[in-house]
Amino acid sequence: MLTANEFAKHFDLAILAPNTQEADILAGCRTAAEYQVNTINVNSCWVETAKHALEGSGVGYSAVIGFPYGTPISKVKYLELEEMLNLGCTACDMVINVGALKDGNLALVHDEVKTFADMCREAKADSKLIFEVGFLTDEEIATLTKICCEHGITYVKTATGSQAFPDMHQVQIMKANLSGDTKIKVSGVPRTFTLAAALFMFEHLGVSLIGTRSAGKIVDQYKDYLKTL
Repeated sequence: MLTANEFAKHFDLAILAPNTQEADILAGCRTAAEYQVNTINVNSCWVETAKHALEGSGVGYSAVIGFPYGTPISKVKYLELEEMLNLGCTACDMVINVGALKDGNLALVHDEVKTFADMCREAKADSKLIFEVGFLTDEEIATLTKICCEHGITYVKTATGSQAFPDMHQVQIMKANLSGDTKIKVSGVPRTFTLAAALFMFEHLGVSLIGTRSAGKIVDQYKDYLKTL
């Protein structure tokens, strides 16, 4: 049985709304530090703010790249990624070019995934590749999972939260096609996401990390659950 602190490390606290202001980032950083989650996940314009707010807290800070649609040209994504890694991000979450995958342009997909993984690895940061599974067929999810594993991506990640929510079947496809050390991060879940759903994903779907704005609330629920044992 995980302790509350161990459980919290399976969550990224996501603060990604387009109307986010500095006060929201600072409040999120206080929550992240209080609960000792894995990272706070923010848009790239807020990374410096999060970096300073979390200094000495033991909590990482991560940036989303090409968010939320994955449609900037690859060079723009790499530039954003380079800037974020230079700021010391402990992880980055990049959205794949969904249209390229659906067009069968696997050369571009391979290039983006490999470059992303290599740059993060060199900076000793986790790489989390966002799929946006709501737009993908089962075969496309399987193909992209295999490509990510081939290039050593740290986490395959379901969704941005700006589009359709991921479902259990889509996560199962990811799990069935994992290899090497690549793990699963589930994100894009509704704010009504509960402790029971998190425990089911950890225990039965092979999920290692969950990204949600409700991370603190779920950790509190887990603390209450431990008291009943």
